[in-house]
Amino acid sequence: MNNSKFIAGGILLATSMMTVVSFHSVDAEKKNIPTKEVETFKVVKLVNEVNLLQSANDTNEKSKIVLQTETETTTVEVPEGKIVIEEKTIETEETTKAEKKEKKNKKIKKVKKTKKVQKAKTEKKKNKKKSKKSKKKEAYTYVGEFKITGYCGCASCCGKTNCITASGTRATAGRTIAADTSRFPFGTKLKIGDHVYTVEDRGGAIHGNRIDIFFSSHSEALQWGVRYCDVYVKN
Repeated sequence: MNNSKFIAGGILLATSMMTVVSFHSVDAEKKNIPTKEVETFKVVKLVNEVNLLQSANDTNEKSKIVLQTETETTTVEVPEGKIVIEEKTIETEETTKAEKKEKKNKKIKKVKKTKKVQKAKTEKKKNKKKSKKSKKKEAYTYVGEFKITGYCGCASCCGKTNCITASGTRATAGRTIAADTSRFPFGTKLKIGDHVYTVEDRGGAIHGNRIDIFFSSHSEALQWGVRYCDVYVKN
């Protein structure tokens, strides 16, 4: 449409110029202008016609170029730009999602690994405790059920009051016991109930499965009385 307008305008301009030149030529003839001057008008007329046509062609070509450029810009560049931007946006969003998912998976794996390590440590501690308990149990050997009585450092219990044992140590409550030294030498550790005693003394009536526990007072020894307990010897 714009191309047609430019062509029509160029033709109209050329026609106008030709009319003006013709008018001047006729006017010159009427006024009896010399032949030389008339010829000059004709030459000017032809030159003007050529220039006008050339100008119209140039204008037409320029308008074509402008129209072509505008069409290419509108049709090609703008849509391509939009598509590129959209593609970049989509790629960025997808990348972000993938990165978030990967980070989440890493955190989950890390938590699981930490839990496994903690569980392993807990089990290891439990096993250590069990092994210690088993070692403690294995550290003592059961020797049988014994008759257990009590005595103190008085003359009625020992026949003396200095509390010096047959092994030469001073009798101490909670530690000293009298046992059959032919079976359990001095220094032997015997476990009675939850308590561990040391054989540091002996007595005329203490033979076989018989043990006498030392107490700090006669009343405590009487209170103990006579009991039958399982005895373990330390290995």
